[in-house]
Amino acid sequence: MPNSTTRPAPRPAPRPAPRIDPRVDRTRQAIWHSLMELSREKGFASVSVADIARCAGINRSTFYAHFPDKEAVIRDELGRLKRELRARQEVPTPLSMSTFDPDTPHPNAVRWFEHVGDNADFYGAVLVSGELAGFEREIEAQIRSYAAARLRAWPGTLKPEIPLDALIAASTALNIGLLRWWLEQHPRPSPPIVAVIQQRLMARGVLPLLGVGPGVG
Repeated sequence: MPNSTTRPAPRPAPRPAPRIDPRVDRTRQAIWHSLMELSREKGFASVSVADIARCAGINRSTFYAHFPDKEAVIRDELGRLKRELRARQEVPTPLSMSTFDPDTPHPNAVRWFEHVGDNADFYGAVLVSGELAGFEREIEAQIRSYAAARLRAWPGTLKPEIPLDALIAASTALNIGLLRWWLEQHPRPSPPIVAVIQQRLMARGVLPLLGVGPGVG
């Protein structure tokens, strides 16, 4: 038997995440952009897999090698957008929230609206034109999940005045409504400007009720 000084064998280093073949990525992006283009032309419900394949310059078997149906294309893009956004976000702390100034654009808020602006065709199709309205619930679920995860990881003490689920639901509805308003504007206010609008709404409503933010003990 090993004596008390014996050390366990070191664990093998984790394997790096597999890289997507550039050809696969190009094909998936061609499918995505074709679906968006066709949805703008005749509505998502009227687009067939054959339409997408033809527009993307591929055959139907190639489409099915990547996705089981057109809905899966949207969900794949939602996942990509979520990963892209989360990689750019800073994790808030009690200290950072205590010095938070609603009138100064916070990097997280600016990045969020930059992300939506960079993908305005997609978010507009879901929230404004209604071409992809069936996916609004999925965007809402992702925003709720993101907020809940942040609260679960919060290192300080939360003192919500009303149930957390209600606060998360309210902040999600606020953000969806603000996104819809912003995407409808012509010209659209810059990300820093709309970030301040969002921050003021949160600072005068959700954050005090949650028990965090400037001036909250």
